[in-house]
Amino acid sequence: MTDQIFERDRIDLTNCDREPIHIPGAILPHGAMLVLESTTLRVLQAAGDTQGLLGRPIDALLDRTVETLFSEDQIHRLQALCNERDVVKPRHLLDPLLRVAQGRPLDASAHKVDGNLIIEFEAGEPSDPFVADPLAAVLTMIEGFGAAESLHALCQMATASVRRVAHYDRVMVYRFMADGSGWVIAESRVPELSPFLDLHYPAADIPLQARALYLKSWLRLITQVDYDPAPLTPTLNPRTGKPLDMSHAILRDVSPIHREYLRNMGIDASMSISIIVGGKLWGLIACHNNSPRRLPRHLRAVCELFGSMFSLQLEAREKSEQFEARLASRKILQELMLNLAGVEDYAFGLTQQTPNLLDYIHGGDIALDSARSGGVAVRVEGEITFLGTTPDRTQITELTEWLTAYMTETESTFATDRLSEIYPPATAFANVASGLLVIAVSRDPSDFILWFRPELVETALWAGDPAKPMTIGPDGDRLSPRKSFEVWKHTVRNRALPWTSAEIDSAFDLRVSLLQVVLRRIEAASRERVRAHERDKLLMAELDHRVKNTLANIQALVTLSSRSAESVKSFVEGLDKRIQSMAKAHSLLTQSRWEGVSVENLLREELEAYGQEAGVVAINGVDAVLTPKSALSLSLALHELATNAGKYGAFSTRDGHVNVAWHVRDDGGLGLSWTESGGPPVQPPARRGFGSNLIERALALETGGGATIRYEPGGIICDIVLPKSSLVELTLAPVAKLLAANMGGGTKAMPEKPRLLVVEDSFLVLLSVEGMCEDLGWHVVGPATRLDEALALATTETFDAALLDINLDGEMSWAVADVLKQRGIPFAFSSGYDQSNMLPDSLAGSEIIAKPYRIGELANRLRAMMMRQ
Repeated sequence: MTDQIFERDRIDLTNCDREPIHIPGAILPHGAMLVLESTTLRVLQAAGDTQGLLGRPIDALLDRTVETLFSEDQIHRLQALCNERDVVKPRHLLDPLLRVAQGRPLDASAHKVDGNLIIEFEAGEPSDPFVADPLAAVLTMIEGFGAAESLHALCQMATASVRRVAHYDRVMVYRFMADGSGWVIAESRVPELSPFLDLHYPAADIPLQARALYLKSWLRLITQVDYDPAPLTPTLNPRTGKPLDMSHAILRDVSPIHREYLRNMGIDASMSISIIVGGKLWGLIACHNNSPRRLPRHLRAVCELFGSMFSLQLEAREKSEQFEARLASRKILQELMLNLAGVEDYAFGLTQQTPNLLDYIHGGDIALDSARSGGVAVRVEGEITFLGTTPDRTQITELTEWLTAYMTETESTFATDRLSEIYPPATAFANVASGLLVIAVSRDPSDFILWFRPELVETALWAGDPAKPMTIGPDGDRLSPRKSFEVWKHTVRNRALPWTSAEIDSAFDLRVSLLQVVLRRIEAASRERVRAHERDKLLMAELDHRVKNTLANIQALVTLSSRSAESVKSFVEGLDKRIQSMAKAHSLLTQSRWEGVSVENLLREELEAYGQEAGVVAINGVDAVLTPKSALSLSLALHELATNAGKYGAFSTRDGHVNVAWHVRDDGGLGLSWTESGGPPVQPPARRGFGSNLIERALALETGGGATIRYEPGGIICDIVLPKSSLVELTLAPVAKLLAANMGGGTKAMPEKPRLLVVEDSFLVLLSVEGMCEDLGWHVVGPATRLDEALALATTETFDAALLDINLDGEMSWAVADVLKQRGIPFAFSSGYDQSNMLPDSLAGSEIIAKPYRIGELANRLRAMMMRQ
């Protein structure tokens, strides 16, 4: 490195990245080097101790062939090497008896650069115990590797093995981290040395070009720190005019900065063995000696082979651990997908069941549980589900909006261990989410799954201050490595434990599986939408048919009622009651989804009001269900019979009695008998009215059945016959009940002038109820048309009963009912809804009066409610 290479105003350790260490122009002085022209074996350049090792000075070798330097067999071997194409890395000449001067054994190696053959010489050491069988040394070094329980144990065994064979004072496994810094993860040393285990070294300690050379050459040797380099003569190759590339040379001169670095550490000799995993520099086996150490060529070959084998063992161990982690991940993924099969909301299925998303990503490494602990959030259609420790909802929403713009359309996963460096707002929640792993489930809408990893406030032991690695030397602008290897404490903020490739792969697997689930659900939903559309079309057609039929029936009722009415008042009353009867039958059919109505329910709807006011009604028969059409026809017939009884028959006196019995006929049809008694004497009518025609003809025309009315002196008797086709369901279970005025519970005196709280938002309905109260002499409290008004009246006013509309302009009146329930005031809901599924559990069993009202029935129901204890 020269002063001309660097800019004076930018002197820092990054300058070392530009030092041309592959063309130093000199070698280590204990060896010798010859650069031969491949075609002629003529010496083009020479360096080192050629006199001591080869018996000739450099001047006597230059521009001459080596025929007089080597034997005939050795010359043939050199020529064969020159003719080979692939001699990039040094080859040991494997000639332990090679002697070229003064009978001294030599070690030699050769490789080719730019078409020239480079030969390096060192003194041999035949006395070493492994010189005759170097493979024995390799077997000794790798013994027990298969039994290593963990990656750390394997690395610790490697340091002990290298030190046992190479005899260095300290051997370390130095691992490169994701940011380029180094970490001593294993160490073997002589007892008197201070430990370097767990020390961290800044990335700049090993410049980029040095790392590149470690990838090219497995071994790097420094026999002695303090030496005078032996220059190459001449400096440039006379044939190419370029400096010699010594990237693969064993004797390559060492950077003066690195030598000073080692000197400051108190090291006098070193060796580095590359650890290469997956074609990348994973780390180094670094060997240090406190005195000069010349490692014989055969032991260097052993260490080089060991480095290669250890790298393969390390790669196999890492892949095995990754494979095991992947298998465990796949097992959890299968369980996650099975859990999703039973839920509609996949966010719930991934977070609220076992296993969950934290088990999937964070559950693999017990040793790092504290560092991996974190949280996960699932964002689906704007809704966010949390698990573990995460940023708050607003922060996650803003983060997903940024991710939508930051991640490309083709980018399905994203991971970082320092989120705040690319997304500054993350500084606010770095303690819970310095690390982020994301998969994009969809972009429209922006659905994501986000794993968070907390800040790893790591106090690392740094060998030297990483923020100030070098200082200006006393002799000008020459860079001097730091002289202090006192441990510095360096705290890393806003960074999390990095995500492993296995974790990122697992996240990707989950995304693929989720997309399959989502697509299947989309297809199923699409098919269901088509089916629902067809059902809706059919339902609308059926609804249109029924509405038109109902309107036609009402139109006919209006016309026919008007013909038989004696006055406008009787017309209105008659029409109103008939429409009420139809409405009740429709309500019963709605509750059964228009499948049918039991005879008992029809009778209850028609007769309970009369039974409460005029005595007792007895019903007795089998449990039979009628088709919708037959139920509507029978309901009108029962209404006409009940209305007539109320005006002229059994229901018009206190002693009147009605008995309704029905049974199964021999032909499978249904026979029903209506019998009145205790009423006024009966006289046959002078003419047939609308009611009689409706009873006798409607049943015959619409059901295929019939009815006959007999006007007996003691009361009317009506016999109705329905064919078998009118029945949907029939059991032989008997129905025998009395409909009485007070059905359950005791009675109390009716208030003299009852006060009724009315809660109703329909003006016309409200007028109808107020008119009823006025006719009865009752006092209306309110009325309230809004929920807040109703709550205020229910809390503060005094009244005897309440009539509550269920739906007040979109607000349900449950809260008002709760207040009344606490105060012990009876109430009834009024509703046009299907009564079977509207009430909340807390109000189940409450009284419901269906709309549209029949005023007489409404009054009777409210009166009974106020008299009930």
